[in-house]
Amino acid sequence: MKSFEIKPLKDNVIPGHIQDLLVDDLTNYIIIKDGHILTKELSSAFDEVLIESYEHALPEYINHFLDTEFVNDFAADDAVYDYNINHVNSGLLIHVPKNTYVEERLHVFYIQADGDLVHNTRLILEPNAELSYFEYLYNESASNINFVTNSIVKENASLQYSGISNLDENATCDIRRNSYVSRYGKSHYSVAEVNDGDIDNNTNIFLQEKYASGTSKTVAITSNNQAAIYKQMIEHNAPETEGYIENYGVSNHASQLTFEGVGKINKNMKRSVARQSNRGIVLGNDSRLDANPLLLIDEYDVEASHGAAIGKIDEEQLYYLMSRGLTLKVAERLIISGFLSPVLRILSTDALRNDFIQKVEVKTS
Repeated sequence: MKSFEIKPLKDNVIPGHIQDLLVDDLTNYIIIKDGHILTKELSSAFDEVLIESYEHALPEYINHFLDTEFVNDFAADDAVYDYNINHVNSGLLIHVPKNTYVEERLHVFYIQADGDLVHNTRLILEPNAELSYFEYLYNESASNINFVTNSIVKENASLQYSGISNLDENATCDIRRNSYVSRYGKSHYSVAEVNDGDIDNNTNIFLQEKYASGTSKTVAITSNNQAAIYKQMIEHNAPETEGYIENYGVSNHASQLTFEGVGKINKNMKRSVARQSNRGIVLGNDSRLDANPLLLIDEYDVEASHGAAIGKIDEEQLYYLMSRGLTLKVAERLIISGFLSPVLRILSTDALRNDFIQKVEVKTS
């Protein structure tokens, strides 16, 4: 991290949209705006967990940010990532100590308000630690957003990573989510993308040691003239590792949605498993949805597969629902809601679920 400059906040007002999500049944949340933590409401379950903005964590915890055991090897091949670590102006450190099992979910709301946002979050789970983490990305003004998270999941640790990106058409966004998983570690990513701007989004899981496992699940909806690409890679750098990629997409109007999934099993990584599935619905006559699954296999003694099913909504399903009195639009929305149901399981309150459903309805109308 060559430079770190955080701008003073213009105000500490929580946007009304985010405020609406902070209902009584939402517990354990942090709101970070342009690099500053506005509020932090955590139960005693997080007493042992270090959660700090970069502004306050540096320089005491500098070694956590500069740990290059895995992370910086990847940066050399990614210009977006390299820009992030050299120009970061917002950041969060989450460190879960050894043998710490956090039963409750942590919710983090990231808000861009003033100027371009270059954000970096680092999650470190020490051996035998367990954490469930949820993030919500939101912007208030036109900006370029460069958002990176790195999770380091050490031996026998478990990370459940979930989130929603809800950025408007004035945001151009590059997102990198990387996870580095050690022996017996588990890293499971489930994210919903309901943005309106152009997005380049990469999720990479590196299975570094024997018996590590990872899942990358993405739900994405595009509309209007939006162009969005979602890339997932799970790389097997040790034998007897397991990786699963799942994609669910809906493309509407004249938008273009692309999924690119890579399951990569390197030489000598025997008895590893790489599986991939893609499902998509194309709504508009001018919309496009592409799924490009790829398997890069350099070993014989492995299991690998991929599949894709993309098309318009089934006419027989529509006919059945409309024969029961539903309009065409209501029937379409019902089918789409069922199709996107995997994301509802990652939302812990009715307010978050309703927020997602309303966004889906707008983007599929």
